Amino acid sequence: MNLLSGVLDFLFPPRCPICSAYVSERGGWCKECLRSASDTRRLPMDVETISVLDEVWALGKYHDGLRPLLVPLKFHGKRDRLPYLHTFLESTGNRNVNILMQVSTAVPVPLHEEREKARGFNQTELIFREWALSKGMSWQRALVRSRSTTPQFGLGADERIKNLSGAFCLSECADVRGKCLLLVDDICTTGTTLRECAKVLRKGGAEKIFGLVLSSDRS
Repeated sequence: MNLLSGVLDFLFPPRCPICSAYVSERGGWCKECLRSASDTRRLPMDVETISVLDEVWALGKYHDGLRPLLVPLKFHGKRDRLPYLHTFLESTGNRNVNILMQVSTAVPVPLHEEREKARGFNQTELIFREWALSKGMSWQRALVRSRSTTPQFGLGADERIKNLSGAFCLSECADVRGKCLLLVDDICTTGTTLRECAKVLRKGGAEKIFGLVLSSDRS
């Protein structure tokens, strides 16, 4: 521990991001909150989604778990939430051993260029990139959101499908043919976004596509 971090820990002791209990290091969680927010599970898929995605997994809960971290990051640029999300991902993301042994490349769900410029980042990339690289995957921005879309929040199922239909395409540098991909996103609500992205990757020749999201309220 260097002098600066020691002073910071003395003046501002690290706390759990959910209950504010004292923890041993910055980015740490108390055991109870980490256990409560964690819920690694395979998500149900409809027939259309099964045709393009081999499996979809969520690592945690949204409203009863990660929402207090994801909302400030996505909509208010609070990057200080990232260490907590990285700790959560490292704690839960290794449970899908069979999938991790198969995939060679991680692909993030993209933002539209204008939205990413306004936000300053793609939160999915900030959350997952270093973790994926540490697991031996390559990181590829294989998808582009080719047109601006209405935020999915608040839209009904049919509206979500219409909103995202044809909204994604392969990037110029995409190299997915014959590969087993891990399609990653921060949250899965209905699965529409993952499905539309997977359709494009399948057409590009991907052999297998697994979806992995940090949070979801689906079960």
